[in-house]
Amino acid sequence: MNRLAVLILPVLVLAAGCGPREQDVRRMVQEELSKGGERAFFAPGNVIGPYTPAVRAGRFLFVSGQIALDPATGILLKGEIEQETRQVLDNLRHILAVAGYDSSEVVSATVYLKSMGEYERVNAVYGSFFPKGAYPARVAIQVAELPRQANVEISAIAYKP
Repeated sequence: MNRLAVLILPVLVLAAGCGPREQDVRRMVQEELSKGGERAFFAPGNVIGPYTPAVRAGRFLFVSGQIALDPATGILLKGEIEQETRQVLDNLRHILAVAGYDSSEVVSATVYLKSMGEYERVNAVYGSFFPKGAYPARVAIQVAELPRQANVEISAIAYKP
């Protein structure tokens, strides 16, 4: 199995939940891979390291982790965790839109928290970003440190049907 399939398969399995059977997921991945592996890179705005904010591979969009950088100034927004989370999600929304996606197409997200004590407060804002009842598969992880001393970072994978 090629490298892209190895990366995508676990995402589809997580996103599928009680949905498609494993053989159906494998078939969908193979169909995507057979489309010639078209890729596009999206870099709206400035980045703080050697990475691309989003890469489309077939109908998947892989969005790099976003922190609460103000897009106009590049300065990290510091304040209450809810305010920081809103900025992270606004940044994520902008990148999705530039690539032609929206939050309803996010199938998986990873939330990195500096303190798991902020989990409920982050959840309150995070839940409003997605259509009710159509939340993506998600992992929330506490980490020792994030870039620029951020308190929350969110990455996502979207899929355009």
